[in-house]
Amino acid sequence: MYIEGYRSNNIKLTAAICDAAWFYAEELLGRRMTKHILIDIKLTKDLKEKEGAYGFCHITGSVNKPREFMIELDASMKHSWDQILTWLAHEMTHLKQFVRNELYDGVDGSVQWKSKRYVRSPQYEDMPWEREAYRLETKLFEEFEKL
Repeated sequence: MYIEGYRSNNIKLTAAICDAAWFYAEELLGRRMTKHILIDIKLTKDLKEKEGAYGFCHITGSVNKPREFMIELDASMKHSWDQILTWLAHEMTHLKQFVRNELYDGVDGSVQWKSKRYVRSPQYEDMPWEREAYRLETKLFEEFEKL
């Protein structure tokens, strides 16, 4: 795992992000699959203002068998570590969806979620892959916090 960008020189924050990412991966994918995943994490100042989201999960390797990812998170000073780690849990849920081929972005702009294809995406909060990520983000973070 490689962590870069804004606030990446904060050793305690990057250690927390690294520990949380591995915990979330093992919870979502299992220890065996987690060993085959490569994750780069980019911390960006004011990502929400620039891109309209607190985080993104991108496939950087093969889309047919995704195992390499880049997660980008808003790491602005105004956001608490807890919030950043919760957003990480959200994006790690998307990583799981890609690895397990539950979520696939088509080249034509369509999205495949499990067995259903969406040519025009529903409202953001109604997308089933987002509903799953929101449902799991707090649960994963609270489990990590207990460690």
